[in-house]
Amino acid sequence: MEQRRLSIVYADDDELVRETVAAVLIDAGMDVHACSDGREAVILCAQLSPRVVLLDLNMPGMDGLEAARRIREAPSMAAARLVAFTGRGTTELRTKATAAGFDEFLVKPLRQDVLIAALTGRL
Repeated sequence: MEQRRLSIVYADDDELVRETVAAVLIDAGMDVHACSDGREAVILCAQLSPRVVLLDLNMPGMDGLEAARRIREAPSMAAARLVAFTGRGTTELRTKATAAGFDEFLVKPLRQDVLIAALTGRL
């Protein structure tokens, strides 16, 4: 039986980071739908119902925390794995991310194997 590729929506406002991370995930065999802000991520999640959502927390407009709250409101996204991806690893931000519905909290930069393990639930 053929295994489905892991479907991911990934939002990050930093174009270089977004393109680099997306390329790493695609090379790892994942189906990546990248966008540049939280609003786009919410729309993509409603359209695609991905198994995993990777969100930068500090984005202009709708940040990753608000996007996570809105994504979690959708019944189709109840079982999705939400992973926070941020350059600010404070205890306060980690607490806010947990309250917003994130399953994992990752601090940039990090090794590729750690990122992939977090997305696949093997961290």
